[in-house]
Amino acid sequence: MRFFFLSLALSLGLSSCGQKYKYPGSLEIKSYKIGEKVDTSLFKKYENNYFPNYLDGWTMDNIEGLPKKYKDLPIAIWVSRKDSSIALTLLNDIILNITVSYMKQPEQETMCRMAIGKFGADGEKKSYEEPHPLQAWITYWDLKTWETNDVIFQIGNSNMRMPEDPAPTNIRWNLAYSDFLLENKIIADFKKK
Repeated sequence: MRFFFLSLALSLGLSSCGQKYKYPGSLEIKSYKIGEKVDTSLFKKYENNYFPNYLDGWTMDNIEGLPKKYKDLPIAIWVSRKDSSIALTLLNDIILNITVSYMKQPEQETMCRMAIGKFGADGEKKSYEEPHPLQAWITYWDLKTWETNDVIFQIGNSNMRMPEDPAPTNIRWNLAYSDFLLENKIIADFKKK
């Protein structure tokens, strides 16, 4: 369930931003880098997919819309056995993208400082409210996105509460990172084998 809310939260924010950023190069997130191999015995398989990033919303129900480069690849989401907040999307044992859930405020601030340094500017901020279609609940979103044609790096949080309820004080943040230059190279190298 956690992955559903994370994917919904972050996929809603993965949209084109007006800010100009430089390509950040390969980013290290929690000691992981896109393109590196990992020991899958340290992870548990969460879900099989036919797409590289579960935040994109591709499922077996809409597979006909899948970009051709991902078709028939052995791609799956793996969750760290030691730290369940880390989920990697792997092509066999090679990292395609990285997500981190439930970061506390100090870690979120560290990640934002790193992104500002790598991208050359602060992230595009977006905060908004989304009412529940059938109930009085409202989801409050707070997102910060760094995006180029090649990279998406986003940190966000959301909380659902009644309008009269106070805002939470113990906020947790989620991070999603995809680099399509690196991903395309990984896929091309895999297909050459």
